[in-house]
Amino acid sequence: MSRTKRILLTLICVGALLAACGNDDNGNGDGDGEAATGFSGGNFTVTVESVDDGCFDGAMNTIVLPDGEANDLPAPVSFPDYDDLPTQVDIEFNEPFQDTEGIEFEAAGDNGLRTAGDGFTQTGVDIAAADGDDCLADMLVTAELSATDDDTFTGTGTLTITSAEGDDCPAFEAGPPCEVTTPMTATRN
Repeated sequence: MSRTKRILLTLICVGALLAACGNDDNGNGDGDGEAATGFSGGNFTVTVESVDDGCFDGAMNTIVLPDGEANDLPAPVSFPDYDDLPTQVDIEFNEPFQDTEGIEFEAAGDNGLRTAGDGFTQTGVDIAAADGDDCLADMLVTAELSATDDDTFTGTGTLTITSAEGDDCPAFEAGPPCEVTTPMTATRN
């Protein structure tokens, strides 16, 4: 092999070696081969973007989004740092849903959080279409959110309606149980 070919081969090998050692798959330069994970906690405005009513043929749309448009929760939600999961979070909900304290959240993948286990319950939620009507529902609530960056999350809440009782309840299209899903975003305040 000529001297020129040996020098060229050496330079290619050194370059390849440096490239392999200098960066991992996500380009963060730590060389450990692991993707960047986590997010920092803080107060976030949570917005319910829309409703997919798989229970009452759309009747839950007016309960969850009374004006028919995206709706913020009444108070910011304090999300924990990723490294602090699992932990409990308190959430204030819009009526007719009840504020809930101590909702257990756990890590979901490398950059998300979700309600732990089966989620949490809401009982006796008034889902009647008009004031004075009688319809109380019980439901299991779950949520899963993923950080798109350190200031924004996207995800879905799911209301699994397990029962609805009263003279003025909408007719079940499916179930019970059946699901109402709510795509959500959360933005750092």
